[in-house]
Amino acid sequence: MTQRIKTIKLIDIDLEFYDRMVISKVKEDVVFQLAHVEQILRICNEVFEGRNYVYISNRSNNYNVNPTIYFELKEIKSLSGIAIVSERFEALKVANFEKQFSPIPFDIFSNMDEARAWAKTLLKKAGL
Repeated sequence: MTQRIKTIKLIDIDLEFYDRMVISKVKEDVVFQLAHVEQILRICNEVFEGRNYVYISNRSNNYNVNPTIYFELKEIKSLSGIAIVSERFEALKVANFEKQFSPIPFDIFSNMDEARAWAKTLLKKAGL
């Protein structure tokens, strides 16, 4: 497993940074909205210094996502893809709905190892 570079704990979200990957864990009962996305993108831009990365969402908690947030991602050139990870059927079903809104590569996994492997493959395809 890749070494963690940094951990940042926000009010609603914990972020763990690895080489070209960030794993987020949103807290229980949060409504994940555009303000959260903007905050995460700002932090990722600082940590990754504009280099490409993959965002992995660890959906172990129950929370809601406003699917229109994905429309804002089409302009973010450094975000190479989004992976959703959950063992909960309901979370995977919701993620499958959200996938329709994503303008960038978006995949769904039941474990973190698969998501990390997908992220590495995605970055490698992009020549990074």
